[in-house]
Amino acid sequence: MMKYLKMLDEIVAKILRGVVVFCCALIAVILLLRVFMRFTPVTFTMAWTDEIVEWAMAYMIFLTSALIMREGAHFKVDLLQEKFKGRLPIRILNLLVALFNVGFFSVFLYYAWDLFRKAQAPTAVLRAPRQIAYASIVLGGLLILIYCVRDVVVMFGRVIKGEPETGNEEK
Repeated sequence: MMKYLKMLDEIVAKILRGVVVFCCALIAVILLLRVFMRFTPVTFTMAWTDEIVEWAMAYMIFLTSALIMREGAHFKVDLLQEKFKGRLPIRILNLLVALFNVGFFSVFLYYAWDLFRKAQAPTAVLRAPRQIAYASIVLGGLLILIYCVRDVVVMFGRVIKGEPETGNEEK
């Protein structure tokens, strides 16, 4: 079972990386096109690009946040972890932090879903559903919550088994 979960996790991570790279490239191309258009006599409206850049930025940010949580690469103060490395109180502290993360991102996901559900107005230029951008918050929040739950399971196992910290959450 764990083998299949790890394989699924790797597939999801590759898809996320691909989407993030695509969003970044899309933003770069659109912004370069807009700059190029300023120096040419060609005139046509590019107001629609603002919305596309906004959506790409939202997806890039929230999906990258999920990847960072997956890798355990987010910013953290590890003064206590380094000082008391391998001791039971640190494993318990890390479990409590992981439980706090689950609580926080559960509330985050609840309000993200509420925002997504209530967003009924279309966008100004493309007249597309505003939910397109808000879906990035829900998707990113859901993935982050899944990784937080994974961290709780890993940390709980370390407390019970007395395993030392590895410095990175298991992938």
